[in-house]
Order: sequence, then structure tokens, then C-alpha cells
Amino acid sequence: HNRWWIGLDVPKNFSFARDRIVECCFWILAVYYEPQFSQARKMMTKLIAMLSIIDDTYDAYGTIDELELFSKAIERWDIKNLDDLPDYMKLIYRTVLKALEEIEHMTKEGRLFTLKYYIKEFQMVVHAFMTEARWLNNNYVPTIEEYL
Repeated sequence: HNRWWIGLDVPKNFSFARDRIVECCFWILAVYYEPQFSQARKMMTKLIAMLSIIDDTYDAYGTIDELELFSKAIERWDIKNLDDLPDYMKLIYRTVLKALEEIEHMTKEGRLFTLKYYIKEFQMVVHAFMTEARWLNNNYVPTIEEYL
């Protein structure tokens, strides 16, 4: 189920990002270890792996202006936002939207309501990444309370 990761070609397309797919697989295995939750493991591995790339983008690569654009695109959650992004972010954005679309197709009919929670949590994490990027850009050291 990691063909999508190989197809993403992290070393070539995101040379700044850590290639952490094995770590992500083990992390999710600790959460969903029962055999019957293989679909949930696939879903969560994709999301955690993409969040890892996004985290590295915010921490080590993107300019503050690019990160603002990406954050706004994630807030809007619409493929139409693709044109405003730099090329490397377009691939990230497209991959995230496709992963959530796959989750939607894998989700059983009665559980489709959970998709909006996946998206909301994903948006909250990206918002937190943006907050940290703004702090760094402004040479601001947050208090412990702010950071938490």
C-alpha cells in the first residue's frame, strides 16, 4: 500500500523533507494494531506521512509568503486554490486532497460524517504549523502557554 509514496518520489520532489514512511507505518501500527483495521492504517499512514512533509515545508523550506498561501488553500479546501501555489506546494496540496478523497471512498456509508473531522483536524494542524512559522519569521519566542 506504499506505492503511492514511491510514486510521490519524496527524495526528488521534496529534497528538504524527511523520508519517514517506515516510521509513519510503525506509528500507525501502534494505534491500529488489530488486523481488521488495515484500512484505517492505510488512511492514517497517508495523512501522517503528508503532515510530515508539510511540517518540514513549514519548518525548513517554504518562505513565509508561500506558507501563508498554502495555509489559506488548506483553509478553503478546494482544488481551485491550486493555481496560487508554487509548483512544489501544488504537488503536496493535490496529494493531500487525493488522500482525503480516497478516504471518502474507503469509508463505509454510515461513517462518511467522519471525513469532515479528518479535514478539520488536518486544517488545525496546518494552522499550528503556520503559527510556528510566523513566530520564527518574526524572531518571536512564545511562552510555554502560547506554545501549548
